[in-house]
Amino acid sequence: MVNSKKILIVDDDSDVVLFIATVLKDNGYQTIEAKDGLEGLDMAIAHHPDLILLDLMMPQKSGISLLNDLKENRNLSSIPIIMVTGVSGETGIDLETFFETRAKSQETNFSIKPDGYLEKPIDINKLLNLIKESI
Repeated sequence: MVNSKKILIVDDDSDVVLFIATVLKDNGYQTIEAKDGLEGLDMAIAHHPDLILLDLMMPQKSGISLLNDLKENRNLSSIPIIMVTGVSGETGIDLETFFETRAKSQETNFSIKPDGYLEKPIDINKLLNLIKESI
């Protein structure tokens, strides 16, 4: 099963990246991988993926910072972004409320909010359904 859709995985946990990449490749997607937000931005610019799976807490550049950069970049702002994170379980932060509040406080034309959320540990079916809905 070959799919022309290219997905960028941005996560500092190599085990998570390997797991997601394996699942996506098994389902016919092409994958590109980045270990942090800085590399993620470079890869997004270089490869213009069809979708980005983005961790929230990473070294170098956080997922929030990368999300801002992507949504404010005219050439990248239309790429769907799904946050894949364990932050809610670790911190009790409600991501939906966080992004709603954040988007309202920004003076920008873009809604600084991902197109979807997925909690770690990753449910493969939820992941694949979110991807199908987004691209």
